Amino acid sequence: MNKQASTAMWTAAAVTAALLLGACGGGDGDSKDEIKGADDAKPSKTAAPRKSSAPSGPKDSEIKLAKDAKNVFEDAETGDPKKDAVLADNRRRINSIDRVITTGKDVDLVKRYAKGDSLLAADKYILEAVNEKQSWVGVTRYYDQKVELVSDAVAQVSFCIDESKAKNKDLKTGKVEPNNGGDLNYIFTRLRVERNKDGVWQATSGTETAKAEKCME
Repeated sequence: MNKQASTAMWTAAAVTAALLLGACGGGDGDSKDEIKGADDAKPSKTAAPRKSSAPSGPKDSEIKLAKDAKNVFEDAETGDPKKDAVLADNRRRINSIDRVITTGKDVDLVKRYAKGDSLLAADKYILEAVNEKQSWVGVTRYYDQKVELVSDAVAQVSFCIDESKAKNKDLKTGKVEPNNGGDLNYIFTRLRVERNKDGVWQATSGTETAKAEKCME
């Protein structure tokens, strides 16, 4: 796992099945799917069923991580409503993935905010955590967020990630592992996002560069 987890416990077969269905089925509706065996200290709200006319997904407060894991998003407002909407859906994409990692819940929500190569990458990341029985604890920071609008339905998003205050947690033993990543904790990400028919900005492809000097300035 790249990022360092919480008190969640999953059934690998359940996760695999849900992710495969998401990758093959394509849709982008919300789901209350839950991985059997997940142990969340305090039950979180799940996403409300999507109305066909709704232009955005669940509220940020509904995509909760475990109590010992937190994502912090800086530079989240640009002053441009469309760019802010792009960043908001990207934030929900990140949190939906980490909700699965840290609580084992709402596996199906990930495909609302990602498709294509980005969805496959998210699936791989989640399955890696499941197979290694790992989650993460601590704080991950997202900053220097920028949006370039290519057209009404296409945009490029870039941002830095600081994982230096996040640590892996072994779910079998409960042991929190030290973060010895050093400069590897600083990652530069660039994504292509596309606005679907429901008005949701979905990540479709992207690149990540670890030890990114521009993110250590």
